[in-house]
Amino acid sequence: MRLDVLLFGLRLFKSRSQAAAAVQEGVVLLNGARVKPAHEARLGDRVTLPGRGGRDGGAGPARTLEVLDLPRGSLSKAAAHDLVREVPAEGAGKGAKPPSPRRAGA
Repeated sequence: MRLDVLLFGLRLFKSRSQAAAAVQEGVVLLNGARVKPAHEARLGDRVTLPGRGGRDGGAGPARTLEVLDLPRGSLSKAAAHDLVREVPAEGAGKGAKPPSPRRAGA
């Protein structure tokens, strides 16, 4: 399945043309690499999307999704969500400061 069609089918973009533009600009990565919108996406591929910055332009951390199944036909957002798995960011948890123990009476 084409990457832009996959992104639209998974309801990650409002239209296929928006998905294609994001892929073309290199905003969306497939398995960590820039590809063309027509590149074939398969099960197990990892799609990296920009963080959710909202309209104010503040960008959050990028998120990576693993494709568990390909969408068939039109899906609801909830059904599309079940076809991907969020991959934890690399380094998350590594070198993280452990929580400080609570003091009694605090």
